[in-house]
Amino acid sequence: MTQHEAAGDGMLRARYGRRDPAANEFTAGDIAFGWVVGVGAVLAGSFVFGAVLAAAVLPIALLYGAIIGLPALTLYGVPVALAAATALRRAPSEWVHHAVFGVLGALGGALAVAIFANGDPNWSVLFAPGIITGAASAVLARGLAKRRALRTRGAEPAAAG
Repeated sequence: MTQHEAAGDGMLRARYGRRDPAANEFTAGDIAFGWVVGVGAVLAGSFVFGAVLAAAVLPIALLYGAIIGLPALTLYGVPVALAAATALRRAPSEWVHHAVFGVLGALGGALAVAIFANGDPNWSVLFAPGIITGAASAVLARGLAKRRALRTRGAEPAAAG
């Protein structure tokens, strides 16, 4: 970290009293916002894939997305996102962050379907939607949480008066 970056970090901490999102630091609010975005993305993915794979039983597809995706997002996604965000603090490239979150989300989607399927090959049709939804949810949640953090904590404070 250069002297200029260190001074800027100190100024942001003094100004906002919070971590600097430009330096890949995050708060519990950033994680919570990412989880909310992830919930929306999981349900949207379930809707899209339900419409494509089983349009006649779309409500059941949404139910499966909620039963499979939301527990996976909460039990796997949040802890893994915390670990990844912590490990990637020193990686300045957003592409690296998005790639890692995408891979971890895809693994989470595959893991959720594998656990739900319990070895039954009839459920193999859900692996592709699970992997795609998991990856998209992770990347979208990471990207929007970072954008929100930069907008709320990285912007100049409003002028007084």
